[in-house]
Amino acid sequence: MFILGYPEFMFLMLVKKYRIELFVFFLAFLIRFFYASALQYKFGSHVFISFSDAETYLRMGYNILHYHTLSQVATLPFLLPDPLRTPFYPLFLAFFVCLKIPTLFIAAAQDALVGLMAVMTYRLGLRIFESRWVGIFAAIVLGLEPMLIYWNNLLTSDTLASFLFLLAIYLFVFKKYYTSFFVIGLAALTRPTFLYLSSIFFLMFFYEYWHELFNKTILKINSFIYWKKFLIMILILFFSVFPWMLRNKINFNNWGFSSNGWFAMYYFNAEKFASLKKEPYSFPPVAIDPDFHPDIPERYYTYYYEFSVVPQYKNYLFYLISKYPIDYFKFHFVSSVIGFQNHDYKYIMDFVVRAKIPEFPQTIGNLLIRMGQNIWIIIYLFVILGFFFKEKRKYQFFLLSFYLLNNFLTGYISTVSAGGRYNMPFLPLILLLAAYGGACSYKYVFKLYKRHFIIINKGGSE
Repeated sequence: MFILGYPEFMFLMLVKKYRIELFVFFLAFLIRFFYASALQYKFGSHVFISFSDAETYLRMGYNILHYHTLSQVATLPFLLPDPLRTPFYPLFLAFFVCLKIPTLFIAAAQDALVGLMAVMTYRLGLRIFESRWVGIFAAIVLGLEPMLIYWNNLLTSDTLASFLFLLAIYLFVFKKYYTSFFVIGLAALTRPTFLYLSSIFFLMFFYEYWHELFNKTILKINSFIYWKKFLIMILILFFSVFPWMLRNKINFNNWGFSSNGWFAMYYFNAEKFASLKKEPYSFPPVAIDPDFHPDIPERYYTYYYEFSVVPQYKNYLFYLISKYPIDYFKFHFVSSVIGFQNHDYKYIMDFVVRAKIPEFPQTIGNLLIRMGQNIWIIIYLFVILGFFFKEKRKYQFFLLSFYLLNNFLTGYISTVSAGGRYNMPFLPLILLLAAYGGACSYKYVFKLYKRHFIIINKGGSE
């Protein structure tokens, strides 16, 4: 007879205790890892950098490691500092480049992060909505979502940014405020949009502790404690991103966080709106500098990212808005709404599946796209249904506000091909809200059915 020792017994107890966490982790991780392994076997390791941003990020990681500069330029000696992209994901890749780890295993590391996201999603469902089934459903759908499976295995910043953002939410909900704001700072250093979205954390903190912060009837020492917490959170966020801002001041004489926001607004929103209004549109002329060499095409490419060009982007966008204020508002608002239903299914079908399998039937591809879009419409309907139940409305607004604000900020950007990936960090929150709406609707319908069943039985017995 085999007798378990103490280590084996403790291991089995831990497995039993965390069986759901282990299940959702390995579901999300193994699906992605098997997909990545199949890609590696069939097409080779280049598939993990087959998107332009992925190749750029890997080059930046290499440049950090070998030339100690954050630059996306490939040719020496013209390694120009990059004002567009923030440093945390290139640093993440530089670690793996240093260890000479194959791209398959870098993708596997990102897959493990998604596994942890599934665990956090489950626990958030348990903590916020007090329902194990809400968390399990949201975590399982997160693990199976096709768009996420595709993007999670590309070497772009989306997976790391999504993980850090969800971790910040998780820590905040569990009242680990200081750590949460440090992590949201790291998320902003991975994707600059999170610097703006951090305002929602502050608003939620005010809402949670409004009574303690502003009620004059309580002891002043108690109010001071919460104001001190608020100040410390601001300082933690500021000092987590300040070194990067200082780097930009030194390199570009600009305290800006990134030139990406205005560049993207000009490249996507302004260009599309200008074409609708038949307004002239072009990029500013390239400034020739003493270090420029005509044989280096990257100089033309990177020029448009520089902080010195940003005022021209701003001025042109403000010109369009001032000339067509109502039309631009309608354009931006409609684009924001359309962005909610962009999940990159068409992009994946056209530029990934059919690119690798040209004989893939178009009718089946279109059917799969429609099915995916319709499933998300159902998910959004359940999100809306959840707001008819008041018990958790505070956290419902908190979770949904990130998705709403992000789409309002991006506008037309999230509607373009491959633009659905910009919504990736918020999908776990939407799945939680949909699962909660579904659970509440089921309970309500079951309650009505049970009441109706009792009335019928009473009438029959009489």
